[in-house]
Amino acid sequence: MTDVTEEPMVFETVLDAPPEKVWRALTIPEYLERWLLPIEGEAMSFSGAEEGLAERIDWTLVAEEPNRRLTYRWRESGKGAAEGDSLVTFELDPLADEQTLFRLTHSVPVSAANDNGQVPMMMAA
Repeated sequence: MTDVTEEPMVFETVLDAPPEKVWRALTIPEYLERWLLPIEGEAMSFSGAEEGLAERIDWTLVAEEPNRRLTYRWRESGKGAAEGDSLVTFELDPLADEQTLFRLTHSVPVSAANDNGQVPMMMAA
């Protein structure tokens, strides 16, 4: 894998759903395409529609702990694609009242993080 940034991008929010329901939204293709982008088959790939962004993203499952943690290797291809792979990790922590602390951590290759040109699609993960 390509070198990644020393400090990954981390996004957190509280969702009004239990971890089991959020897990389904992350792992069932029909649900995933509702909030991300359409998926082309089991290869876990999708195509970008924005000009200047990578034309295709391929995800490979790296690790999973059902209802808790999911990690994918993210690779772009096509015009505007960043070089190298990144890692995208989703973490789900149960909270009171059927809520979930949702944490997305994206470790981006240094080449993409330092790119002053077109924004690669991996920066949107």
